[in-house]
Amino acid sequence: MSKRVGDILLMQKRSIVILDSSTAEQIAAGEVVERPASVVKELVENSLDANARHITIEVEGGGLRLLRVRDDGSGIDKEEVPLAFARHATSKIRQAQDLAAIKTLGFRGEALPSIAAVSRVEMETRTAGSLTGTKVKIAGGELNEIVETGCPPGTVVTVTDLFYNTPARRRYMKKPAVETRAVAVTVEKLALAHPDVAFNLSLDGRRSLLTPGDGDLRAVIAALYGLETGRELLPVQGSNQEWQLQGFISPPWMHRSSRSHQTIIVNGRYIYNRSLTQALESCYRAIIPNGRHPLFILHLFLESELVDVNVHPAKMEVRFQQEYELTRQIAAEVKKALLKPGVVAPVTGAQLVKKQKEVPRIQQSFSFQRQEQKAQAWGDYILKETGQKEELLKEEGIGSSSSWSAGPAEDYPRAVPESVNEQGLPPLRLVGQIFGTYILAEAKDGLYIIDQHAAHELCRFVKLQSKADVASWPGQMLEPPVTLQLSPAQTVKLVEQIVTLRDLGFILENFGGNTFLLRSLPVGVPPDKGKEVLVDFLEGSFLPAPERLLKLIACHGAIKAGEQLSRPEMEQLLDELRHVPRPYTCPHGRPAVVRLERAQLAHFFKRTGEK
Repeated sequence: MSKRVGDILLMQKRSIVILDSSTAEQIAAGEVVERPASVVKELVENSLDANARHITIEVEGGGLRLLRVRDDGSGIDKEEVPLAFARHATSKIRQAQDLAAIKTLGFRGEALPSIAAVSRVEMETRTAGSLTGTKVKIAGGELNEIVETGCPPGTVVTVTDLFYNTPARRRYMKKPAVETRAVAVTVEKLALAHPDVAFNLSLDGRRSLLTPGDGDLRAVIAALYGLETGRELLPVQGSNQEWQLQGFISPPWMHRSSRSHQTIIVNGRYIYNRSLTQALESCYRAIIPNGRHPLFILHLFLESELVDVNVHPAKMEVRFQQEYELTRQIAAEVKKALLKPGVVAPVTGAQLVKKQKEVPRIQQSFSFQRQEQKAQAWGDYILKETGQKEELLKEEGIGSSSSWSAGPAEDYPRAVPESVNEQGLPPLRLVGQIFGTYILAEAKDGLYIIDQHAAHELCRFVKLQSKADVASWPGQMLEPPVTLQLSPAQTVKLVEQIVTLRDLGFILENFGGNTFLLRSLPVGVPPDKGKEVLVDFLEGSFLPAPERLLKLIACHGAIKAGEQLSRPEMEQLLDELRHVPRPYTCPHGRPAVVRLERAQLAHFFKRTGEK
């Protein structure tokens, strides 16, 4: 050991001490209570373990101000109430061997003491056989009060001022809207995992979710994702001696830009398992577009000895025995459901319009009609829900007439000159189209294979970017409006971004709960794709809003794989692509052009000496 390293180690040497109970509890709480959504998950799982049939969740201020979970479960005996807040005290296991066959959602005995260590907690509980209940108050892990009280059977846990005594933790919380959305996602998953339990979720005083609790999983899906989604999902079921599978998957024509609508439930616990998720997504390979994800809500039941849920404090990740074989068998059942007769895409009225009556999309890609539109105050209700003041309504111009004038295609900047297109494509001679998806073209240096959708999407995106002010975008009014049924989490995000959405051409009217009327779409979005574009916009959170919108407009208006193109259409696309800088990937990063070099072709056919 060098002298310098030895000196550093001596400087760092400290006496070993035992932390005081308060510090130790706050450290332990960090493993279980990451954010308000973690608190909701732990409290609801306790209610489920208590055989509750009705669970009500109330959230205010993103859960940092108030979280309340009310159930009609078995309750807690008065003598055992203090033990419920003692660390490692649990009614669900008795010895280490029980960890190998866990049948309850909670079992560590850490949830209530961890929550109480970093918040103010009040609990009222009563068993069905008791005449009175018990109320207990705890703040920062310290018991302040325990008294007899009148209350209905069941348990109510109220958590206020979360992380009040750990300000560093509180500073790292996201803004209230983000934390509220995380709570909504958590409750969505819990409701899907327990369709036999009625869930009632209230966010800042507004009912966001109500499920029937009659055991009908499709009814829960419809309550969350809309009647159309609930109706079109395909049932899946299968079993063998070790496991049983049931649930729903999306047909090939239904997919999303994120994995937010993917839920795997194992023995009533929603979980994440990378191997199983990848196996399920692989079933959709080649039948949905790249970068899109299927929907699935699957319940897997198997002997508790075959799954290890004691892997992580949050109990989200699990391990299976013989995981490879299990995932293979589950994927086989999903593939079987996808191959059933009748799994074909529905035809919409817009798709029945004869192609010869349509303007070729390559020509109309960037042609905006000059229009004057009125931005009506359809968003008033939503803005009031967020507590925005009338001054903001006036400032944003909602309710007043406004216009945006977009010139014809020739007013937009033309393609990038060749002089600055240093990384562009060489002159190409069209060869033809194969599989209705790829365009073949010849150049001096080899054969170019172009993905027609990715290439057209890129060309559209580049021209859309040339618009001077992308912070606002013209809208096209829809007649009749489109009805949207959103999930609670999507509704929270929509409310959060309502002003941005209006600036980008989306005008929505609340129709009660999580239902909205889509009155206007951004110009360039096909009307029959309005719902899909809005949902994709809400689910994409990593890019600035204008860039997200341009990518969606470019994608949804581009020619599709499998679409036959005329020779002039292909030549026009090649010409546009030649004048795009860096034309080798689409805006989402997927390959648009690949090249097979002339020398490679010569090598394949043993034509030595040819270059």
